[in-house]
Amino acid sequence: MSVAAIRRAGWLVLLALLVWAAARPLAAQSLNVRVVGDLLHVRGTGLGLIEGQVSAHLKDGRPVRVDVELTILDGPRGMTITQSRQTFILSFDLWEQRFAVTRAGTPPRSISHLTARDAEAWCLDNMTVPLTALGRFARESPIWIRVDYRVQDPMPAPNPEDDSSFTLRTLIERLSRRRPDEALGRTLEAGPFRVRP
Repeated sequence: MSVAAIRRAGWLVLLALLVWAAARPLAAQSLNVRVVGDLLHVRGTGLGLIEGQVSAHLKDGRPVRVDVELTILDGPRGMTITQSRQTFILSFDLWEQRFAVTRAGTPPRSISHLTARDAEAWCLDNMTVPLTALGRFARESPIWIRVDYRVQDPMPAPNPEDDSSFTLRTLIERLSRRRPDEALGRTLEAGPFRVRP
């Protein structure tokens, strides 16, 4: 085999690895819609909600509040047709090593004994939009969906009166902490979808 053929094979392998690496996040995140009765539900996987700092706080036994917004669009990054907002409280059962989710609102709904992926999917499945809010898009035109979620700062507020726990480590943690008005979040968009009631 010549040096040129080896280089060409090396470039092809590198290109294949780059394509595979770029496609992995797209395959890991998927959104879909389904109609149940007169409501449009969103299903999805790979949201990445319960990982990193959020997972660490939950496994420390602290609940985390997540605000989710579902937006129905008339095209990619298009005009808003309708929106739905919902708040969820996530918690972790240290004994069972499973997650629980409570949907705030009236009436509240709760579910427990979920894996992280199932807890994320349950949150999405509880985001609904009435078909009547879609107007003509429910029958004639395709829609796109955008899901935005914001995790409210799960870090406990520092207690200035509690000087007993002041160490170099707590000083570093306080200085590197996000501002209270900042939130972890993510936006996912997918489409087109045809709604067939």
